[in-house]
Amino acid sequence: MSGDERYSSPVPDDRTIGSLVLTYGAPFLGTLLVAVGIAGGVLGGYAVAQSELGLCSNPTIIVYSPAESGQYVGNPETPTLDRFAVEELTPAERRAFEEAVRSPRGVADVRGQFVHRDAFQRGVLVTSDGTVRYATISSTNSCLSVDPLLFPLGVVSILLGILGILTPPLYRKLLEREERAGRMSR
Repeated sequence: MSGDERYSSPVPDDRTIGSLVLTYGAPFLGTLLVAVGIAGGVLGGYAVAQSELGLCSNPTIIVYSPAESGQYVGNPETPTLDRFAVEELTPAERRAFEEAVRSPRGVADVRGQFVHRDAFQRGVLVTSDGTVRYATISSTNSCLSVDPLLFPLGVVSILLGILGILTPPLYRKLLEREERAGRMSR
């Protein structure tokens, strides 16, 4: 018998579609569910915990030096900016402006009522003691706004994904048990 004669007939494929789905489809779907669940669980958990942990905070403004602000004052090519005297700002805005002027980096948080937020987002010129300075929002530091329900849905998705990944070994155990029960009943 030559080596070619041994493999002349095709190997019978007795696998059913259900068996293929349980062997390959369920783990693939399970892996996808775990991946989506991790993303949802992390975002949902972060959304719930961020405010209590102080991870989202007040907007930060940056105030430029008078020399840097000169390009915005009296230059017809620059867009028209809102102008405020420091006295026109709310107490929180004024406190942040003065703190930023004293800061070496020129930044400070606005802690409190931020009435002129839209104007600061576009950029403003603020006059203080006869000196005009350009100020704008450098960072909003807003809280992540996702539905907190995302966390439990993520956990459920992870658990369902794990079940999907474990389907092939569970299916094999079930088939072994049925086969043993069939042999014992004979």
